[in-house]
Amino acid sequence: MIIPKKEEIRQRREAMGLTKCGLSRKAGLSTSALYRIESGESGYVHPIRARAIATVLGCELEEIFTVR
Repeated sequence: MIIPKKEEIRQRREAMGLTKCGLSRKAGLSTSALYRIESGESGYVHPIRARAIATVLGCELEEIFTVR
């Protein structure tokens, strides 16, 4: 399971000057999917989506997600 560290994702996104819409576009996700991830509504994130977000934010997957 890949569980988002929602606060870490938000902080990194904001530090890069990205809106939720901007990050979702760059990661190839819908804005609603990113909203669910950041808000904690999504308890589990698909590995492909998680990797895309980490790539855009320029970090390792484990820095912004808990991998179980």
